[in-house]
Amino acid sequence: MSQRKIIILDDEEMMLRSLERRFRSEASEYDVNVFTSVKSALAELEAGECYAFITDVKMPVLNGDQVVGYISQKYPEQKCLVITGQADVDEIKRITQVGNVSTILRKPLEFDRLLEALAALSEPTEDKPAD
Repeated sequence: MSQRKIIILDDEEMMLRSLERRFRSEASEYDVNVFTSVKSALAELEAGECYAFITDVKMPVLNGDQVVGYISQKYPEQKCLVITGQADVDEIKRITQVGNVSTILRKPLEFDRLLEALAALSEPTEDKPAD
């Protein structure tokens, strides 16, 4: 089975490195690509197929809702997960309205919950028949 490519965008480099290590040791079915730069993360997305794009909400330059909005317009089928440590109810509501957000996870991020959210992306939905 080939690896599923995941892009993770967050301004917290320590968290990214920790996630990268966890994926490599505990979830090798995923090819994890971590970025602190929106531009670099989007360039990686444009380079080829991506199973999931994961972004933080609060970042310098562009916020997660802006990133997800861009992705939703350019890649309407792309699945996105959002992680946040600070978003309020209104911000979460806004994020879910901009596009392809499948799940919102709170920080501190529980790795098992992240894996569950990723696994759920491949489950059939009511409006999409199973293969």
